[in-house]
Amino acid sequence: MTTTRPGRVGLVGCGEVARYGHLPAIVAEPGLELVAVCDVSPEQLAQVSVPDGVARVRTLEEMPDIDALVVTSPAGVHAENVAWAAERGVPVLCEKPLAVDEATSLAMVDRMEAAGVALWVGFTYRFSPVARRIHELVAAGAVGQVRALRMVFLWDLHGVFADREARTGVNGRRVGRMLEGGPLVDCGVHQIDLARWWLDADLAVDHATGVWFDDLDGVDAPEHITAHLSGGGAQVMVEISVAYGHRAPAVPKTFTYEVIGTDGVIRYRRDDRDFLLVDRAGTHDLGWAHEKSFGGMYAELAKALRGEDHQLPSGRDGVAATRAALAATAQAVVGRRRPPLVNEQGPASV
Repeated sequence: MTTTRPGRVGLVGCGEVARYGHLPAIVAEPGLELVAVCDVSPEQLAQVSVPDGVARVRTLEEMPDIDALVVTSPAGVHAENVAWAAERGVPVLCEKPLAVDEATSLAMVDRMEAAGVALWVGFTYRFSPVARRIHELVAAGAVGQVRALRMVFLWDLHGVFADREARTGVNGRRVGRMLEGGPLVDCGVHQIDLARWWLDADLAVDHATGVWFDDLDGVDAPEHITAHLSGGGAQVMVEISVAYGHRAPAVPKTFTYEVIGTDGVIRYRRDDRDFLLVDRAGTHDLGWAHEKSFGGMYAELAKALRGEDHQLPSGRDGVAATRAALAATAQAVVGRRRPPLVNEQGPASV
């Protein structure tokens, strides 16, 4: 059944990603109406900039009637938020990862399916013009048969310090993401999801190695990981870091895609503003764009709530990407090798 009125949206979890990404995109989308934001922290609620008339509530029980719930809370409470929506028959758009373990992710999907309502995953990278163009080109055979994907995202998650110039304090956002599974589970699921989507295939983990820079309490995951996966006739390499020069005042980031086929290559380099197709006819400029799009995702949510065809990734897509990220991270942890101690004279003997 289709409807023409804007979909009424509530959001739970008013942290940084909600403030800079989700909320501005919801407010800007004419097919949606933001009616409430929710957070257990009064400080977080106070920092949120939303239009007049949007309710600010501390619990989901205070949420007004909504057509969809957007979940941007920490991953550890996603299941609790989704359970609330399932009980009320409310569709959910949930930030990745669905949960920090596969069993919980599957239980969330099963619960929503049993309730007969949709669970979608916030894979914002799918909605970039870049990702969509690559999907179209691969499907059209523009590079022949894809044999390899290289997907690299090296950054420092805003550094190890709260004040990176003075080198003081602890960057809580970085610690939180490490506690949620490390770079591949927290962010690399985007790359794994794109590879599955572009190749139209599930991926198996072949090999993974990690690098550790610090020992964080309660964290086994490496801060830098390289995972090798396979599927759809292609080898997929995902390299992702949250410790790329993280003690320096500032470091350049590296973000690239390379789709390598039997008849050509697609290359995207965010930092060089470079997006090219190289085929038998030559080199083609595809037009640079940012690698993710909150606006594109919420345009699709508006379609979904109107009962129209849409391209939102499903909960099952979220489970598949998280499963691969968890498996690769676990393999890297098993193979962990501590670096030798270093003193002023050079590496210590071991």
